[in-house]
Amino acid sequence: MSADRVAGSLRRLCVGLLALALIVVAFTAHAIDPATLPTPQLQARYERLIHELRCVKCQNETLADSEVEIAAEIRQQIRTMLLEGKSDDQIRDYMVSRYTEFILFKPRFSARNAWLWLSPLVLLLIGVIVAARVIRTRAALLPADSDPVDEDPSAPAAQGARHG
Repeated sequence: MSADRVAGSLRRLCVGLLALALIVVAFTAHAIDPATLPTPQLQARYERLIHELRCVKCQNETLADSEVEIAAEIRQQIRTMLLEGKSDDQIRDYMVSRYTEFILFKPRFSARNAWLWLSPLVLLLIGVIVAARVIRTRAALLPADSDPVDEDPSAPAAQGARHG
């Protein structure tokens, strides 16, 4: 092969790879949700809501990050409700009534889930009480232990006395 042929093949390969990379980047940029709403205020509310709500199928992804069909349907429902003039709280309440509080990344404090919010504080309080009692008990034992130490058990003389 001549040097011109190799250079031409290499140039075509580079152009092809560059074109492929641009196509991949272009499709991934709009893969999840390219929809826009008529006003910047509605768009900002929409973006905030889809980042606050969890995908019911993916579980650890927001609606904004999820590519599954159910997430796309929920995003469409949110867009429709925003265009109908619903408030953010009305949209959240509707989603909770339909999918339970699981859809909220930050669940609301209620009597039903109070133990989730309060258990860390209770466990911390128990730990502080146990630590205080252990420290107080050991401190009380310290004055009673006034006997001098006889011998160091790891000393060579003490080991020789034990063996012999």
